[in-house]
Amino acid sequence: MKWFIPRPDTYIGSIEIRNKTIFGVTIKMIRRITIFVLAVIFAVSAVAHHSTTHFSPDVSEMRGVLVDLHWRNPHVYFFLETVEENGETKTWEMEAGTIYMIGRAGVTRDLFTVGDTIRVAGNKSEVYDDKFWVENILTAEGIEVAVTAGNEPYFTNALIGGRNQWTNEAFVQNGSASEGNGIYRVWSPPNAEFSTRLTGDPENNINDIATAASLEAGSSFDPYSFDAACELPGMPRVNHGPHPHQFVEDGDNILFVAEEFYITRTIHMNSDVDPETVPHSSLGFSKGHWQDENTLIVETTRINYPYMNLGGIGQSENVRMYEKYVLAAEENRLDFEVIITDPGMITEPLVERGVWLDIGETVDETYDCIPKELASE
Repeated sequence: MKWFIPRPDTYIGSIEIRNKTIFGVTIKMIRRITIFVLAVIFAVSAVAHHSTTHFSPDVSEMRGVLVDLHWRNPHVYFFLETVEENGETKTWEMEAGTIYMIGRAGVTRDLFTVGDTIRVAGNKSEVYDDKFWVENILTAEGIEVAVTAGNEPYFTNALIGGRNQWTNEAFVQNGSASEGNGIYRVWSPPNAEFSTRLTGDPENNINDIATAASLEAGSSFDPYSFDAACELPGMPRVNHGPHPHQFVEDGDNILFVAEEFYITRTIHMNSDVDPETVPHSSLGFSKGHWQDENTLIVETTRINYPYMNLGGIGQSENVRMYEKYVLAAEENRLDFEVIITDPGMITEPLVERGVWLDIGETVDETYDCIPKELASE
């Protein structure tokens, strides 16, 4: 959900704040409530690469010159030079979505030209004075582009991008083709038309069940520094992001590859190993078995990654993760369920469900994240 508000007529320097009133409630207030809720939802769901909680809920507009563009992992970055109220120029570092997330909707690098004057809409950081979360861009040619998963036009009546424009056609086409059988193939997130068939305890929101201890454990988390250092997450967040995943047969075991960070987890099938004898690690120790010929069950323990998600919700070394994958081979479809427990950190199990499709994609084996201090075009 995103509020569409007519553009006001005036600007404040390079930044335009939308602040209208509806039924006695300012749009600024509504946006604050709405975007806060969305930030919570996206931190739990598979829509965002990481939390955007250090960005203001107030939507701002800017106009300036695109002076640089980094089209790489973990996020696309735009660099906008503006003229401030005091007449000085300022360069804003503007974070957008991942190449895969926006590319599935047809957003490509050649839509943007360094040196052009563009307009952007998004959210300023409340921590850094030169960081900006950009959602919509109006190019010099008057084309509006969504550079996150958002679906609503902001400057015009139509736009390129947004998850509603995803097709179920392959986007990632480098590497080995998805030629496996059964569960052993590449699985991709579908467009918005599909929902899971699995039922059970209702899905819930991690922010509603996080304890004070969990919030305190993640109080020092800085999502910007996480990206800038090219840090790789651990379980449970490393899996089930909005990118392709692949199951690979590896002798008696199964390899589970997450394309978003290109991280591979080993699922130890029918193992006699006592997990309590295995050292803790960021990915933990995963044991799996076939419940029937189409249903894979995986249980993971011994995780020492400090965060349950990329919004900074803390977890303990007692966290446990249960996964269920149900194959509908004739439909090239895989439904899944994830249940996370961590007594003392969440008040009840965290339940998430989803569906993946085999659309003929491949896993991109390159994770070309460059630490911020080394990054250049």
